[in-house]
Amino acid sequence: MIDTLQASLSANPFVSGGLTLALVGVAALWLREVPARIAAWARHFFVTTLTVDSREELLFPALVEYMDTREALRAINNFTVRAVRQQDSTYQSLAEELRQGGVPRALFSPGEGFHLFALDGRLMWMKREVQVGMTVVEKISLSTFGRDKAPLEALVEAAMAHRIARELDRIAIYVPGSYGNDWSRARLGNNRQLDSVVLKAGQKEAILADLRRFFESRARYEALGIPWRRGYLLHGPPGTGKTSLVTALASELSLNVCVLSLASPNVTDEKIGNLLSSVPGRSVILIEDVDAFFTQRAKADSQVKVSYSGFINALDGVAAHEGSVVFLTTNHPQALDEAAIRSGRVDFRLELGPCDRDQLERMFLKFFDDPPAAARFAEALGEGRWSPAQVQERLLKAAGPDEAPALFTGEGAAVTALRAA
Repeated sequence: MIDTLQASLSANPFVSGGLTLALVGVAALWLREVPARIAAWARHFFVTTLTVDSREELLFPALVEYMDTREALRAINNFTVRAVRQQDSTYQSLAEELRQGGVPRALFSPGEGFHLFALDGRLMWMKREVQVGMTVVEKISLSTFGRDKAPLEALVEAAMAHRIARELDRIAIYVPGSYGNDWSRARLGNNRQLDSVVLKAGQKEAILADLRRFFESRARYEALGIPWRRGYLLHGPPGTGKTSLVTALASELSLNVCVLSLASPNVTDEKIGNLLSSVPGRSVILIEDVDAFFTQRAKADSQVKVSYSGFINALDGVAAHEGSVVFLTTNHPQALDEAAIRSGRVDFRLELGPCDRDQLERMFLKFFDDPPAAARFAEALGEGRWSPAQVQERLLKAAGPDEAPALFTGEGAAVTALRAA
């Protein structure tokens, strides 16, 4: 057969020429693909690429936000910008945020197209594109030479760490939802530094240590068959720092704060039980001014929809939710029925009262770095006369340490003593 084919080709130059042209065409087509194949092979073996698109709801915005913090990426002159709300936009309008002092922030990042840059001493390049189909998808591809993925992994981890730090820098405040028996995140509040809360010596340290010990003791609670929950009662006159302490502790330990008002018409016996057994993980539940709602076992206000028994049962029911912490605050602990704050419902009690001398000195030093003046200030004002809120209010108004005493003119003897000193 082969001999016959060779004879046919030799006898018919048209067939022979056609076959030759076909082979040349196939060879040319193959050769045209060679550069692309070589480039693809080179990319596979000598280039590492990371691709992420906007369908990834956590990493993509974190990466874009992180680009705004790197000077090498900010220096690129083809850039895009997006506005980021400082507070939780889900539960309040922009106008409400602006009225509360929140201002959206502009974040800059490289725009669509190809970008070449050096980051941390390493050459990298980026391709950013928008794909329009049934949905609009934005894609970012980051590449660098070499087969080591570590530089790109480090970039992603840094972006995530930056985003997490920003989230943890704000404290999440939850309130009961308007519908159903769940919690809604009302806003992101500013963290309160624990050092900014000035209590009597040892109080702050004691309650913080107790909270840390509680969160580290889950296995022990389980081994003992005890529900893993903790109850705290903060009591004392108004302005002594009860709410501030709860906020600062939550900020220090990166906890959520679930604020439950018993005065809300939406909070009923059924709802309070469901709320206290379905709080977000690692949460502080704050129920303020309990004495304003119940005096002993009776309602203090007819508008309160929660019964005393419903409230007590809810406190016990929260034990079913592992890891929850309940803070009750009251101005008048003697008005509360002892059953509501017995051991098991309340495990730690802390009395916050008017400032002692040490508190007065430390509060003065928060505003003015003048220890001798702080000592004279504390001695003249005397112990047990001023709440921390009153002292802070007046010191905040003072332009300097010498002006502070004049703001306590209601205490004539104290002012006279200060001036004499």
